[in-house]
Amino acid sequence: MARYQVNKGVGKSVEVKGLRAQYFIYAVIGIVAAFVVFFILSFIVGQVPSVIVAVFCLVINVSVCFYLNNKFGEKGLVQLYASRALPKRIAIHRRIHRIIGTK
Repeated sequence: MARYQVNKGVGKSVEVKGLRAQYFIYAVIGIVAAFVVFFILSFIVGQVPSVIVAVFCLVINVSVCFYLNNKFGEKGLVQLYASRALPKRIAIHRRIHRIIGTK
């Protein structure tokens, strides 16, 4: 059985086969979801189509996780979502002479 090095040091985030931090969690969630899809579809349509759909879901999930990991890095995706939450401009609904302090 193969052994994988999980942590590369104290205080660093989890990294397995190049996937870091939240992308590893996303990959695991996608693998579990593909297994559930396979399980449900195997009762409905049979094994061969369900295997094809499950493998397709796995390939898409893992490739998207590696793409996001390479593009945004460890904390880049979180920073992207945080920057989208910031307001584009600050609206002040007072007259300018009240802001400046003149009459």
